Amino acid sequence: MSVKAENHYVGKATVIIAVFSLLAKILGLARDAIFSHNFGTSVVIDAYFAAFRVPDFIFNLLILGTFSVAFIPIFSQYLMKDREEADKLASSILNATLIGILALCAVALIFLDQLITIIAPGLRGESRELTKVFTMVFLASPVFLTLSSIVSSMLNTYKRFALVSVAPVVYNLSIILGAVWLYPIMGAPGLALGVVIGAFLHFAVQLPQLFSLGFHYHPILNYMHPGFIKFWRLYWPRVFSMGTGQVTLLVATFFGSYLATGSLSAFYYANNLQSVFLSIFAISIAIAVFPLLSDLFNKNDERAFKDVIAHTTVQILFFMIPLSTLMLIMRAQIVRLILGIGQNTNFTFADTKLVSLTVGLFSISLFAQALIPLFSRAFYARHNTQIPVIIGLITIILNIVAAYFLVGRFGVPGMAMAFSIATIVNLVLLTVELHRKLGDLHDEYLIIASLKIIIAAIIAAAAAYASLSVIAPLVNMRTYLGILIQTAGAGIAGIAVFLASGFVLNLPEVRNLVKLLRGLGSKFIRPFNILWDIWS
Repeated sequence: MSVKAENHYVGKATVIIAVFSLLAKILGLARDAIFSHNFGTSVVIDAYFAAFRVPDFIFNLLILGTFSVAFIPIFSQYLMKDREEADKLASSILNATLIGILALCAVALIFLDQLITIIAPGLRGESRELTKVFTMVFLASPVFLTLSSIVSSMLNTYKRFALVSVAPVVYNLSIILGAVWLYPIMGAPGLALGVVIGAFLHFAVQLPQLFSLGFHYHPILNYMHPGFIKFWRLYWPRVFSMGTGQVTLLVATFFGSYLATGSLSAFYYANNLQSVFLSIFAISIAIAVFPLLSDLFNKNDERAFKDVIAHTTVQILFFMIPLSTLMLIMRAQIVRLILGIGQNTNFTFADTKLVSLTVGLFSISLFAQALIPLFSRAFYARHNTQIPVIIGLITIILNIVAAYFLVGRFGVPGMAMAFSIATIVNLVLLTVELHRKLGDLHDEYLIIASLKIIIAAIIAAAAAYASLSVIAPLVNMRTYLGILIQTAGAGIAGIAVFLASGFVLNLPEVRNLVKLLRGLGSKFIRPFNILWDIWS
């Protein structure tokens, strides 16, 4: 596959993943808007978010982002040689993984009280009881999400991304229905049941396509298979490297349980907001490019491997740097528009101030959060899990130490500060090791392109800030519509100025983006032109 063809494949796959990620994130924001309107930063939502820590720790640490990076390179390798053997290997891995997850969930259910005491020792009374109820129901979701992730990994290996990307959309829709429909009927268990139903649908929506591709399930557990052994050798080190994000949330829950009521809610609202663009652009690109990197390594095409890493890095920064600067400038407006929507909302202006400050501190490290998934996958595609593990452990320790000193002084924003510091250090260490392993990654190209993006982003941020000041006196800032007009105007100005600056600085990504948008626009308009021709 030529570089041009590789870029076309990555671009097409990224668009598919990004579009559905955007839809999933919009629904996620709608979910948070419903939560903030109905509950604000209250005991119910504190308990709801705290209850996710046990099932999320089991799934996110052991499966999400862990399973795929160990599975795809091995499955891809066997798929090239013998499809039936690849199916048997996948079945063995699936069966072993499912048995392990069921066992862990059962143990977590037995020791539920002790786990809640360890994770959120500061919770008392109603908060603790609600957390217990939520957790008991939530523990069913890792089983379905594990099955879903295994199916997703196989579909990604086949380079089928559409239904994999649809699954989170269905998941968020189910959570929203749980909050709107089941909670008024059943109370707290109804809110939790929406999550479990969503997890099941997350799995079920993908399954038909896998079987349509010819996959044959085998009820076997061949633990002596060479591919099975190699998978677990790659898998276990990855678990430790994935601990960074999970430990961040555990640390936040631990310290947040001692803070005032609503602190956990504020942190998780801010975390969900700052991760919107991260999922749409950075994670989408990293997921799309990973099977390609695995194929290139298996083919020993080192030059193409480096080309893909360099060009993908610039693509990610092209989106994430300007978006993070605009989020920093307009953080208060964004928080109020999304979480403070509706009349008689329980989300107060004090909540807005706290969450927006936390979002701002998160946004400082968005560029690092965006590149870490790509750089980590560069190592995993090469069957190297040791380096990300060591760096992950260093980051975890740094995060815990920073949180210990910062949370007591700054409260909820201190959690975000600790996270950003640890994330930036993580990226620096990964970059150093990537250069040590691969040598030159077109460094001159990366440095010049990054500087151009930063310059354009700074100019765009200045334009957005000026627009906020210009528009504010022209609208009623005490109304939702006034804030919406101000934010939309400043956002459009910032994006327009960034693209114009990028064009002047001769950033190829600007031209590529314009070309892509024109292509999508023509495809959107074409059916209407056909209908017009028929009508005429």
